[in-house]
Amino acid sequence: KIWQQNLRKSSSTWEHMLQNLNPNTYDLACIQEPFLNPVGLANASNLRQLWDVIYPSNHHTNLERSQSILLVNKKLSKNNWHIIPLNSPNITAIELHRDFGKVCIYNIYN
Repeated sequence: KIWQQNLRKSSSTWEHMLQNLNPNTYDLACIQEPFLNPVGLANASNLRQLWDVIYPSNHHTNLERSQSILLVNKKLSKNNWHIIPLNSPNITAIELHRDFGKVCIYNIYN
């Protein structure tokens, strides 16, 4: 199951979303306009315990603000997914491999 939301860069909306993003219900969260701290990271006290944060491929080298992130539930084995590298601050993507085959998930901010 996938959660999708535009946070409009709001820290309070980010916190509210994290309180409601149940890792027992959702496998992925596609976030547009995420709240990023002063060093450009999405963080919260329990975030990394439950979710892998996927930034655009050029997040740490691009001067433009990243407008898209993916949160991947840590219950999904890293053997079953990988990041699709894309050169845009507005797109994050992963490819999932499961018994159903493979599927690509693109989170696009436009």
